[in-house]
Amino acid sequence: MSIIASKQKVNVRFLGRSSTEVTGSIILVECPTGEKILLDCGLYQNANLLESYKVNTSKFDFKPSEITFAAISHLNIDHLGLIPKLFADGADFPVYMYYHNIEFVPIMLEDSAKIMERDSVTLTRRYKKEYLPIYSQSNVDKAVSHLLGCAKNEIIQVTPNVGLKFVPAGHIFGSTQIMLYIKSPSGHIDVVSYSGDIGNIIFEQPFVEDFEPIIKSNIFIGECTYNDPLRSAKKENRSKDLEIIESVIRQTIENKGSVLIPCFALQRMETMLYTLWSVFHNDESFTTQIIVDSPLAVKLLDAFEENLEDGDAKLFEMILGWKNIKIIRTIEESQSCVEDTRPKIICSSSGMLTQGRSILYLKKILPNPKSAIITCGYMAEGSLGWKIKNMSNQKTITIDNKPYANRCSIHSLKSFSSHMQFEQLINYYTNLSNNGCQTICLVHSDNGKLNFKKALEDNIRKIGKTTKVVAVNKDTVTRI
Repeated sequence: MSIIASKQKVNVRFLGRSSTEVTGSIILVECPTGEKILLDCGLYQNANLLESYKVNTSKFDFKPSEITFAAISHLNIDHLGLIPKLFADGADFPVYMYYHNIEFVPIMLEDSAKIMERDSVTLTRRYKKEYLPIYSQSNVDKAVSHLLGCAKNEIIQVTPNVGLKFVPAGHIFGSTQIMLYIKSPSGHIDVVSYSGDIGNIIFEQPFVEDFEPIIKSNIFIGECTYNDPLRSAKKENRSKDLEIIESVIRQTIENKGSVLIPCFALQRMETMLYTLWSVFHNDESFTTQIIVDSPLAVKLLDAFEENLEDGDAKLFEMILGWKNIKIIRTIEESQSCVEDTRPKIICSSSGMLTQGRSILYLKKILPNPKSAIITCGYMAEGSLGWKIKNMSNQKTITIDNKPYANRCSIHSLKSFSSHMQFEQLINYYTNLSNNGCQTICLVHSDNGKLNFKKALEDNIRKIGKTTKVVAVNKDTVTRI
């Protein structure tokens, strides 16, 4: 049941699909002094191309021209990817983010615009009706021109009534939580905070700033991707995963097969290269090539080299200088590599095998009983990656409308999620309650959010607090 908005209060509206799913983050904060602030503006992504297109082309539930400013938590496209559409629809306001992210934004959005152009062609051909791209490169250029970088843990007075602070989230490189300090007409200051995506603190996250908890907030908007303790990874899962990586790769190479590791281009690629280096670089007898074949990932690797500092920069340089790693930079190199039958390890995007060059390698590897696929990330239900991961008994898998024999071995890693796990989320949000948080709003989750809500409420009651926990939906408006 929605709460009627009040002009005398701070109102928080949950407008994106992250109100009920794990994608499409858009949150609107309305201040009593008139400012309207966007927290993230992300693309909706699922396995149904037409459904995603309809959601992403729908009219915003606000007028972009009336927004005072936007604050973006991090670089994942489901948090950032609709910013150009705002400017295509008449926006003209500053977009704030942690300054380390600025160089990455054009890379991510240009790639997104290219995908949209390709998807519009696919939809037009499939449904015999014209589908225009959601936005163009010119919209990307306009959006990028409005970016403003900020330091972490410093309050910036954006307007006389609203301060802004970015706090490290530990999720991916440059990821942050967002804090808004909102002054009422009477001079009272309320704090609205937003987790963005919070990092997995159980396992090592190479090239990522450590998570720092927000201590005090009136309203906290928190992700709960891992809403089920049964889905959460344990410390022992990482050692098992490292054993899987080493044993599968050594056995597959010995059998003269190849290993495909589909990776998200942003952060997961860097994490996987670090992992492979950690496992194999001291073994001089290990000479198998590790192929990095993804135009987006290669651009991001270059941006990482420019933006990493101190020890991280030296380690990253060492990894990329490892003799086993081969970075593919041209289409000709890629085509040659796909046709090369020599054993190799391929790290390529997309991570869910929905598109990209990983598909080209998949068509060669899936029918080969000597080869293997190692999955290391989230697979949207119904996506090609999800089918391969969950339908190992199916004799064939359809790729680009053609059946391919399903013969290679499939292995799934459990410890490479970059999201905070169930128990750590419960502890974090309970500590917020202990420090006086009035309302915790749960977002970025599926139907399991209700069970997480109950578990959090039980934990809060145990410490004698009365913080309200809201499992939000599209109609929810929270206010203070």
